[in-house]
Amino acid sequence: MNCRCRKNVPFSWICNVIVGWTVLIVAIATMERSGAQVIGPTPAQVTESIQRCINYLYGQQIQNGPNKSRWPGYEDKGCGQTALVTLALLNAGERPTNPAIKNALAVIRRAKPTETYEVALHCMVLCAAEPAVDMPKIKEDVDLLLKLQESSGGWGYSESNRVPDESNSQFAVLALWEASKLGVDIPEENIAKALRYWEGAFNGTGWKYREVRSTTGSMTCAGIASMLILQDASVQADAKIVNDRLQCCGLEGDGPIDRVSLGFSWLASNFTVESNPGAASWGMYYLYALERVGRLTGQRFFGNRDWYREGAAFIIRQQAGISGVVRGSLGETEITSTAMALLFLSKGKRQVVIGHLRYGNTRDWQLHRRAVQNLTGQIEKVWKRELAWQMIRLEGATLESLLETPILFISGSKEFRLTPPQRDLLKKYVENGGLIFAEACNGDGCSGQAFDTSFRAEMEILFDKPLTKLPPSHIVWAAETKIDPKAMPEKFWLYGLDACCRTSVIYSPISLSCRWELVRPWGRKSKSSPAIEGDLENAVKIGVNVASYATGRELKDKLDAIEIVRAPSNYQPLPRGVLKLPKIRHAGGDNDASKAVPNLLDVYYKETRSLIDRDVPMISLADTEIDKYPLLYIHGRNKFVLSDAERSGLRRHFENGGFILGDSICASKDFTNSVRDELQKAVPDSKWRSLDPKHNFMKRDQTSGFDGYDLSSMRLVDPNLSTGDLNRSKREGPPEIDALEWNGRIIALFSPNDLSCAMESKHSMQCKGYVREDAFRIGINMILFGLSQ
Repeated sequence: MNCRCRKNVPFSWICNVIVGWTVLIVAIATMERSGAQVIGPTPAQVTESIQRCINYLYGQQIQNGPNKSRWPGYEDKGCGQTALVTLALLNAGERPTNPAIKNALAVIRRAKPTETYEVALHCMVLCAAEPAVDMPKIKEDVDLLLKLQESSGGWGYSESNRVPDESNSQFAVLALWEASKLGVDIPEENIAKALRYWEGAFNGTGWKYREVRSTTGSMTCAGIASMLILQDASVQADAKIVNDRLQCCGLEGDGPIDRVSLGFSWLASNFTVESNPGAASWGMYYLYALERVGRLTGQRFFGNRDWYREGAAFIIRQQAGISGVVRGSLGETEITSTAMALLFLSKGKRQVVIGHLRYGNTRDWQLHRRAVQNLTGQIEKVWKRELAWQMIRLEGATLESLLETPILFISGSKEFRLTPPQRDLLKKYVENGGLIFAEACNGDGCSGQAFDTSFRAEMEILFDKPLTKLPPSHIVWAAETKIDPKAMPEKFWLYGLDACCRTSVIYSPISLSCRWELVRPWGRKSKSSPAIEGDLENAVKIGVNVASYATGRELKDKLDAIEIVRAPSNYQPLPRGVLKLPKIRHAGGDNDASKAVPNLLDVYYKETRSLIDRDVPMISLADTEIDKYPLLYIHGRNKFVLSDAERSGLRRHFENGGFILGDSICASKDFTNSVRDELQKAVPDSKWRSLDPKHNFMKRDQTSGFDGYDLSSMRLVDPNLSTGDLNRSKREGPPEIDALEWNGRIIALFSPNDLSCAMESKHSMQCKGYVREDAFRIGINMILFGLSQ
């Protein structure tokens, strides 16, 4: 049974255990990327491009003379160019304490801006840098912008050139928006006038610059973004508070939203990143505005075009040699175009925290249009980082596109029905670590009983069990902030469904999105009674808690390729296994993480290229079949006891040179104690001990005959350390591994902390266990070590 084989592969000890027959080489499971070709650069390439932009811009800052610490260009716009570059650098993560930034801010603070562009950029950079220090100047800028606003609602260049245009008006709206996020009050009259201006400037397909007759990409982006910002500040059509009562599901007609939709359709039909559609100039200015539209609308695609990937790839191609400059188009200096490219790259790569599922042909999926955007802003405030949300169309969605977001929010009031392929897609989304967060738009003016009944039925079809009430002890009630369920509205509770070792579906039978819509993360707050305010606050806390529970505050980078553990469609089981890893039958939940071991084998093959048989039989220790297998896996979550026949079979397995590896699902102490007791009862003269962190199992050491992963810095998630923030509930170090020794050799390796939940889908905030990547590494080392014994 002992197998000692060497092959020239990334790991030295790889044993192709052949039992009697010639091995048949068949299609082997592998880690497959998205079926669609990924467009664009890698995260590392974008990071390098951002740094090259930063280095170039720092290199262009004037070091001496009367214009020291400024950036040259557009001198007739005062400090505008310096403010634009400084704003770009700050958005790219540069700190106000950086000497170059500090000096530029000193120039900006001394400036007395007068023109709209200059005032707007002056305001935005002060909002982004040290707003607590500069609040008086920010308010001065806001007052001046309000003074410069024309009666039509738009803005011209200056006091002496007051003819409004879409470009100046866009910058004014952006500056007022940033100031409002800091609590600066913008009068409703000015917001309403600005909204009327943008409505009137719509030309039937999009927006144009004043003297240009045709629609352009840059001005259509300006119109869409400005209207969304102004609508958010002025219109509450979908949810209201009337006479101290919530009124939900008040989605009104078409109205201004149609202009946004038509403008977006024009952009999708004319999409390009290589020029400003409809114009021969201001290409980077257009990309800077395009990023804003993509982010505000939650769109990853314009039509079927991935705006960020394509835009980032184009900018990287435009960078000239080693200088890092981004060549713009007509109207743009190299400093201006590089600054706007930097804004595109840095703001557009924000990590996605939640996706809103669009399904069907009606607006029922989004009865509260600003809800998910507001929730994202609330999560940003708690996590203290900039995030993004995304709209995902169910029609035509792939598993890879769903996995771009860790949470899939599903909302509605009408009947919710899935086709068989859609059910399969959502189930695979959960199996690969995604979490479904759903609500019925029900109560307070919504009639969502049809959605409630049908959604519950669909989840039971998908997972073969019903949604049940989450107990008050469930971590979702306290993942970030503790919530008393009794403080929520009458008849409210959260329901859940456990799949893949964690609660993978969380459901509210009343509308949370109605409440999110009413709680803007920034700006003017709605006034209501303490009871209503408490209701709204708790709804926001639930949304933030679900985000923290689902992600542990760990999100994938926007450009990271999605990798899915799956077997190829043409896989055939091997009649004689090369490496077969059966699981031990027992009464302690022997198959509670059914996909963990197949996934481990798939990743083992990917890393070692050893032949495997990914069919994982369940086998009794009393069955003589175990004599065929050198390795057996054991996991579970409950207490169990072996029979005398099973203990006898287990001892025979060890006597024949066999090896056991395994883990405790969700770090169950009952299961861990049963494994220790039952294995030792089978071989009473054996002894358990904790594996020394310096043992060769823990490191790459070809001289010792074992060449696995270096396990010195595995990341263990411990919910007892903290809630919500994975960084605070995570500690690094060698894994805790129990080793059973008998007759001078190790016959079993067992992790009392979870591996299986992580290997099945992802680590769970409910479990003490290892993050997914490290769980696979520990599992692979166990296999390699077992085969080397």
